[in-house]
Amino acid sequence: MTRTKSKLWSHFLKVTLYSLLLIGAIGCVPTKRLTYLQQEEGSSKEYKLERNAYRVQPNDILSITIRTYDAETSQLFNIANMGQPNALQAGDILFYLQGYSIDLNGEISIPIVGNLKVVDYTIEEIQTMVETELEKYFTEESINVTVQLAGIRFSIVGEVARPGKYVVYQNQVNIFEALASAGDITIVGDRKEVMIVRQNPDGVKTFVLDLTDANVINDSRYFIQPNDVINVKPLPQKSFGIGTTGFQTFSQLLSVLASTITLIIAINSLNN
Repeated sequence: MTRTKSKLWSHFLKVTLYSLLLIGAIGCVPTKRLTYLQQEEGSSKEYKLERNAYRVQPNDILSITIRTYDAETSQLFNIANMGQPNALQAGDILFYLQGYSIDLNGEISIPIVGNLKVVDYTIEEIQTMVETELEKYFTEESINVTVQLAGIRFSIVGEVARPGKYVVYQNQVNIFEALASAGDITIVGDRKEVMIVRQNPDGVKTFVLDLTDANVINDSRYFIQPNDVINVKPLPQKSFGIGTTGFQTFSQLLSVLASTITLIIAINSLNN
């Protein structure tokens, strides 16, 4: 009887140990799932960036500066002087209240000129359009027009340090710059399948980027666009709940094993 119990005890310990080791191996996040832009070790490669001109959408905000020889006339056109330090400090609120917002009909309203249909045009095309309209009232030499996006607005959700809405005041922002704004992907975020939700005139499209592959730099979608939503999905290891690093996993499994052995010894002592 004692020998039978001893065999059962030994078998149970082996099964428990192997099970915990297997769970530990599955639960650890491998380095390959955490490393960005992987390529062959020791290799050097040049990547060509594909920059596609952005076509504006409803709810985008444009910064349009119109300068003429007459200061009072210039002030009439320029809702806000975005170049002033106070304007830059006010940031997103000032752009929203005093920039040229594209309405749901795809139009902006400019003093004297009136409504202009700008949706699905590039920034350069809109600048040419505004200049053409103003030449009806001014000579070409007397005006200067500058059109820019009032920052690139995007949202990041999922496994990042600081999910939320962000604005970057640049003409272009790549996916890594966007993620850096949110404090980077967490250790349990899936870098191989980062989803981008993008608006377009026909509706909404979704696509996935593998940020562990260096070839993502060649992808035309490497640069985000205004109103993009970046969704970082969790790795399966998050649902396991047994640690995100090798040391954490080992510590937790060791604690579980110790508790299990203690419980078995206690039960065995009561039976004896």
